[in-house]
Amino acid sequence: MNNPFNPSFGRVPAVFLNRGQLINNVIQELDNPNSPYKVSIVYGMRGVGKTTFLTEVSKRIVEKPDWIAVDLAMGSDLMAALVDNLYMKAGNEFQKAFESIKGVNFSAFGLQLSANISKPTFSTYQGILTNMFDKLKKKGIKVLITLDEVKSNSELKAFAGYYQLLNRQDYPVALMMTGLPENISELQNEDVMTFLLRGKRIALSALNLAQVEISYNNVFKKSGYQVTEDILSKMALMTMGYSYAFQLLGYLVWNAAKENKVIDQSLLDEIKPEYLVELDQNTYTKIFSSLSPQDKKFVLAMAQSSKHRVSIKEIRERLNRPSNFVANYRRRLLDDQVIKSTNYGEVAFTLPFFKEYVLRQYRFEQGLE
Repeated sequence: MNNPFNPSFGRVPAVFLNRGQLINNVIQELDNPNSPYKVSIVYGMRGVGKTTFLTEVSKRIVEKPDWIAVDLAMGSDLMAALVDNLYMKAGNEFQKAFESIKGVNFSAFGLQLSANISKPTFSTYQGILTNMFDKLKKKGIKVLITLDEVKSNSELKAFAGYYQLLNRQDYPVALMMTGLPENISELQNEDVMTFLLRGKRIALSALNLAQVEISYNNVFKKSGYQVTEDILSKMALMTMGYSYAFQLLGYLVWNAAKENKVIDQSLLDEIKPEYLVELDQNTYTKIFSSLSPQDKKFVLAMAQSSKHRVSIKEIRERLNRPSNFVANYRRRLLDDQVIKSTNYGEVAFTLPFFKEYVLRQYRFEQGLE
């Protein structure tokens, strides 16, 4: 049997921790035309499972006979891509209706415009799409548009402006986007994007450790691996509920134990160095580099504490900064999901072994000075 875990980004793994209740709520809300979920933003740090969540919602919504889901990617001409994908996802009945739109022709190669339209503009695609949505609306068909890992650019701003028009004219079209916390904040500061503030924000954070442990138990034991409950608990703790860590650890353990099918403490000790290197290279370096200099000083002050749960008072004393200064950066790091509030006046890191990573980075930087 092939390794069912997949630590690659952007692909839905064979084994993943389904956020079932949350997805069920989203699917139910999408059927309500007045729901704030008509515009929704799924956000969280790199590796938290945003793409998997978006893919699962898209897959589930098209199981309903009155829905079409169109998945778009940043970096493309969003309006042209929406025309092509809407045509491809529609059934034969709607494809024939779309083909009756004056001045356009659809083929296996995508949209073909008539000869008198030498250079299509944004308005050209807007007219075609509105015509297409009219035909779908008359038949009671709703559309979910998904956009993964959005960033502010002129293409997205223009697309968002068109979606606002659809929304105002009461077309049954929902928009669901994913993004990193800092990119979502940037979007909401754009004038044309202010309507996002009225939408639903879906924060994906750490998974339940019991869920992680049960999933590991089911996968490994059903595949003939020998593993105790104590080891399964330790594996769950090694992930701290971080989706990417769940996939990575499962992948490494599966490969390391595939010969004798025994998972024990010595095996976890054996794969731990590789596990840490992969976490560092594939996620932590990117997460850490996106922090501001003051953010980094805050997390370093946390990392230098001997405690897992660090008091804000201790951080303030280490930084030698006033309360309002520390509170500002605490809020920033909470929004970016780098830290979490564990109790009143206390915070902790959200990621497994991130404290050790921060301390290593500090030692490296000290060595370069």
